[in-house]
Amino acid sequence: MDAQSVRFYPPRRQGLLFHLGAILIFVLIVFLLFSLATTTELGVLFLLYLLGALFLAIPIPVLVYRLYALLRSTYEIDRNGIRLQWGFRAEDIPMANVLWVKPAEDIDHPISPPRLRWPGAILGSHIEEGLGPLEFIASETEELILINTPSRVFAISPQQRDLFLQVFQEKIELGSLSPIRPYSAHPRFLPVDIWRLPAARAFLIISLVLSLALFIWVGLVVPDISSVSLGFSSSGEPLPPVSAGQLFLLPVVNILLILAGYALSLYFFRQSQNHPLIYVLSGSSTFTALLFLVAVYFILKTG
Repeated sequence: MDAQSVRFYPPRRQGLLFHLGAILIFVLIVFLLFSLATTTELGVLFLLYLLGALFLAIPIPVLVYRLYALLRSTYEIDRNGIRLQWGFRAEDIPMANVLWVKPAEDIDHPISPPRLRWPGAILGSHIEEGLGPLEFIASETEELILINTPSRVFAISPQQRDLFLQVFQEKIELGSLSPIRPYSAHPRFLPVDIWRLPAARAFLIISLVLSLALFIWVGLVVPDISSVSLGFSSSGEPLPPVSAGQLFLLPVVNILLILAGYALSLYFFRQSQNHPLIYVLSGSSTFTALLFLVAVYFILKTG
């Protein structure tokens, strides 16, 4: 994009409030369930608390990424093309590939938004009758603008819709001097791409093997013991013993840390495929799994 480009942003307020509120609620519930698991005797209730915490932790990375994507969302226009940016999703459209740009209500029938959507994340693709492939890159369903290209139609939601249309008309009348190159990036390919890095793949496999070993070890020893001490006081003395079933918290926390490290690796991989922090995070996951194995050993030894 040149110095004469104009950048627009989608409405963010409702999306920010929704994502921050949802993340806070899920984190508090997961923390509460883990806390209840630490004070519950081994049994069905303990497993329900533990599995409930794991299940409710799954949406948190999704919400965090959607919040990050909303904060990095822009629609940019200059005389050479249009660039759409939404988190790791990027689309560069040369001006020559733009067939038309118009408000969504100017077409013959209302368009259908994605089924899975919430404030600040109107994202997804489907086949729309009369338009063909339609992809939403928007934060709201009101006052959408449609950008038609040879491959698909994009639905976006710039805050100043009328100004966006005006700027587009001005830029297209100027004519393109140096057309931008078509470019399309989709975040869903990142987990596959990072798997192709030999070192990162090796660290992840080792981490998963160690995590599985940790789960099996804990599962074998817990039925044979009644209580364990999960830490030490400030004076170095073991903490009061708790139910042995709470030892399952260690492999669970280990898996959550591995998933968090993998998610961060994807972020740095998006910036550079040879980013050093990819290998730092991958190696740290393996080291963390080893530390949890050592921790279980000392817990059982001191118990």
